[in-house]
Order: sequence, then structure tokens, then C-alpha cells
Amino acid sequence: MILAGGIDLGGTKIEVQKFDADWNVADRRRIETPSTYIKLVAAVTDQVSWLRRYHPNLPVGIAAAGLKNPSSSTWISANLSANGMPFAQDVAKATGGRQTWLNDCRAFTQAEAIFGAGKEKGTVVGLVLGTGIAGGVSVDGVLINNGDGQSGEFGHMPIPGTIIAAHNLPILKCKCGRFGCYETYGSGPGLERLAKQLLGCDLTSHEIISDRAHQEISRIWKIWCDVNAALILTIVTTIDPRTIVLGGGMSKISGLIKELESALMRVAWKELPLPSIRLGSRGETAAALGAAYAAYHV
Repeated sequence: MILAGGIDLGGTKIEVQKFDADWNVADRRRIETPSTYIKLVAAVTDQVSWLRRYHPNLPVGIAAAGLKNPSSSTWISANLSANGMPFAQDVAKATGGRQTWLNDCRAFTQAEAIFGAGKEKGTVVGLVLGTGIAGGVSVDGVLINNGDGQSGEFGHMPIPGTIIAAHNLPILKCKCGRFGCYETYGSGPGLERLAKQLLGCDLTSHEIISDRAHQEISRIWKIWCDVNAALILTIVTTIDPRTIVLGGGMSKISGLIKELESALMRVAWKELPLPSIRLGSRGETAAALGAAYAAYHV
């Protein structure tokens, strides 16, 4: 029995999964994400049709990079050709049915809170560290996704002035149009920007991570950890989660949690406990699973 279908729509690939009665993957397929809007709508439509070929009323959830503008219903995304377009409406029109849409980082949080590293852990925050920074909040298994869908856009909160001043860093313009967002220095590309600003050289994040035992590189790495520890502390003092689940490409760095915890101890209140920081356990199924689960429970 197939319960629901989920689509993980990213900047490079579209991953589609069918889930059985135990929420295990029963079938899957993957294609490259098209670079033009017309082809993107056609590709997503084809994936929805594949999910519903033998299950015409199957709940389908789509986890997509970006957000829907609540006033215009157009899509906001730096990674998809749908930016500024009525994406959800065009897909619904092309498929002849509706789908449940979630931001991909909110979908990751949903999956980890219900089935993964945050299962049965009260208030859970998902924190995705990759090309950008975002996440979500789940309370007792219920995703907090009220208002205009902006909860979880952690990467677009401002970096504390103490960190900027301590390292004489310039305040950079973020892709969102604002200045000084955590994403400018705390993401994967942010690590590369730190090296450029403080060492004056172009290094890839992979090179920095591989050579972080080197004295000059270790300074860059320490500042990057301090930036993300400050972000985690901001999350702790506003949301007070029991568990923070890490996802995204940067979460796969060996020893990252231990180094973030060490950085966090330098800035946190010594008298109060800190949440457990864990790696996501659902892997590549997380976003599609979270979206499918949300669609099933609409």
C-alpha cells in the first residue's frame, strides 16, 4: 500500500519517492533539474504524474528550495528558475490537481522530528548548513509553519556585531538583499569568504576543511565555528529546543558537532544546559519524506 508521494526539488536534482504504510521508500526516481521555467514546470508535472499513475488520489508533497510570496503567490528562490513565477499554481494547473508545498528545509525538519534524530524529543530545530542556511521548528511532531512561512529562515538573521568587530570583518550584502546575515559567513560559501577577507586568497571550502589543522587555516575555521555557535545560541535563547538536528553538506564534516559544541561553550551561559546537537539520520530521503508526511496529514 502506497500512502503518499514526496518530491525533493533542488537546484540540481528532482528526487521523487513513494512511501509505503510504514513510511519506507517503496519506489523512487531522480532527474536533473531543468534550467528554464517552462521545462521545470513540465518536469515537476511529469514527476507528479508518475507518482499518481496507479494512485490517482495519492497525496503528494513537494519540498522546494525557496518560499512562496504570500501577497503575490509567486516563488522566491535563488536556486530555481521559478523565481518570480506562480510556480505552485502552474504545476497544479498542469497536473489537474493540488499538491502540498513546503520549503525543503522545513520538510527536512518535519522528517527528522517524526522519523529521525529528533523523534520524541519535544521541541526540535532543524538546521541545514550548506550553500545557504535555513531550517525549521517542530513542537511535539508538529511543524511550526504559521504566518507567511518565514519561520526557519535562520540564515537571514544578523550576525552579532561582536563577531564582526572582533575579526574586523566587512558587513557583506546577502543574496536576500540585506546586509550582515549569518549566511554571508556561516554557510559553505561563507567559509570561503572568510578566507578571502582574512587571508586574501581564494580557497574552496573543501580545501579549508582539509587543511584546518594548519595554523592560518585553523583561525578561519575557528571563526566559522564561532559564527555558527552564535547562530545556535540565538536559536536557543529564542526557541529553547531540546534537540538541534543538523543537515546539509557542511553537516557531514568530520568532528563538526564536537567543534560547534566547544565554540558554543565559549559564548553560552555556563549555568544553563544546552540542547543536544545531532546529525540528521534520514539522509537523502528527508526532504521528500517530510513533504509526503505533510501532504498525507493535510
